[in-house]
Amino acid sequence: MTEKELRKLHRHDLLELLVEQSRETLRLNTVLKEREEESGRTAESMERLKGRLDEKDGQIETLKERLNEKDAELAEKTAGTEEQLEHLKEKLDEKDSLIEKLKRRLDEKDTELAAEAARAEEQLKRLKEKLDRKDAELEQLKEHVSRREEKIGKLEEEAERLRSDKWKELKKSGFPPELLTRLKALL
Repeated sequence: MTEKELRKLHRHDLLELLVEQSRETLRLNTVLKEREEESGRTAESMERLKGRLDEKDGQIETLKERLNEKDAELAEKTAGTEEQLEHLKEKLDEKDSLIEKLKRRLDEKDTELAAEAARAEEQLKRLKEKLDRKDAELEQLKEHVSRREEKIGKLEEEAERLRSDKWKELKKSGFPPELLTRLKALL
């Protein structure tokens, strides 16, 4: 409303307008108080949130420090592990080299043993042949001995028979018994 319009209004209208404005002012003051209370609560809430946020920032910093420490520890361990791994790899290479040398020596020994076994087998074969020849000779000698023993047995029988015949002749010839006893002892 303009000033001219306000001047034209009657007192009663002006009072109504003033009452209306005071009600509006009261309503706006109430809304303002509500808003101020709400703003206060919001400010408190924001302060609490800011406190919690500061607390979380502190925790984050602590965790960052611990993470950095763990990273440093891990880097140290990794370096130590890499050194150990390199050392173990060198040892493994040495062992592989030694195994290769031992394999070559074993192959050489196998070759030598195979050659020695072949020589021994050849020698054994020759000895077996020689033994077979000796066994054949032994069989021949056994047969020869058997024939000789047979001849000796026949000769002994013949000698016994001849002795017996001679003894009878001597007894008949009249030799004294004392002389016959001595001859018997000699025979």
